[in-house]
Amino acid sequence: MDLVSIKNIRIANSGLGNAFGSVNECVEALIGIQAQYQQFGEISLFHRLGELDKDILKRKYDDNEIIKLWGQRTTVHLYIPEDWKNLSAIYAPRRTWVRKHCEELGVDLDSLLEQMDSLGKSKRFVPKEELADLMGDQAKKLMTWGGVLIEASLRGQIYAVPESPKTRFYAHRKWIDDASLATWQASIDKSAIDRFLYRYFSCYGPATLEDFKHWSGLPNYAFLDAFKRIEENLERFEVAGKMYYIPEEALYLERQNVISQVKLLGKFDPLFVSYADKGWFADAMYQKEIWRTAGHIEAVILIDGEIRGTWRYLIKGTKIQFTCYCFSRISVRDRKRIALEAERLALFLQKDLAGIKYE
Repeated sequence: MDLVSIKNIRIANSGLGNAFGSVNECVEALIGIQAQYQQFGEISLFHRLGELDKDILKRKYDDNEIIKLWGQRTTVHLYIPEDWKNLSAIYAPRRTWVRKHCEELGVDLDSLLEQMDSLGKSKRFVPKEELADLMGDQAKKLMTWGGVLIEASLRGQIYAVPESPKTRFYAHRKWIDDASLATWQASIDKSAIDRFLYRYFSCYGPATLEDFKHWSGLPNYAFLDAFKRIEENLERFEVAGKMYYIPEEALYLERQNVISQVKLLGKFDPLFVSYADKGWFADAMYQKEIWRTAGHIEAVILIDGEIRGTWRYLIKGTKIQFTCYCFSRISVRDRKRIALEAERLALFLQKDLAGIKYE
């Protein structure tokens, strides 16, 4: 095993080149897909499924099979509802920045959460504007980066209704599970962190403990005891002075080989938010082109297991145009392959491809 093998296994295990059977299976295996920008969360799904269209996603959203919650790194992700209890068990007991923020603003967070809970129970969908009305003049500050919505989500009260291009409505958990909050919380499995760790190494392995810490946003003391409980069920090997872990059943050695494919991966793709080390995938000279300031992660051109540049799109009416920012020369053959992938992506986005520019 070497770093190239690790890279190729990670790409395959994340569903790129080994498509998942369904949206639900993909979202569950990846333990959520970052989606503060809904369209890029959906692009992450598109690349990991053999067939996907907007109508399929809409049905999943309408049937509450896929919802938006705040989880790892206190960022919003697409999840299956069954993971809500796991997220609450792991993150709700922790003091987030939100409570401190409310204290600084002189706001009673618990009282506000009770009001939000009552409002959510009173109607099927709650517009963001109505939640803001509860918060009065401080609404903008209280909802920055999710704000109090993070606490409501982690406590098992409110979830965000997935919708492009951005979230407009929120809903109460009662529309998914009508159990009282006390009953729901009492049923939470206290060993959720053990499964959380194991699932991470299954999907994102081979990975290090530092990678899990980065992905989860948890400090060492929150998961080291759990790691000791599952460690005997993990394969381990050392590469370049780092210890990597993966469950034996997830270690498909044939996935060490490069998968021949072109992917126009969207911003915040799971491959780029899930590891502490950036060097496993990108040359040092290009890392700042991908991992930007303020936590922004660019959309990436992936060709046969190698990052070849970043890309962006511009939509005007029914037309979409892609611009590729290449790290090195891309051959005529690979440009044709990129064009085919751009056509597929444009079709998924329900747009007509206007062209591809290279810079």
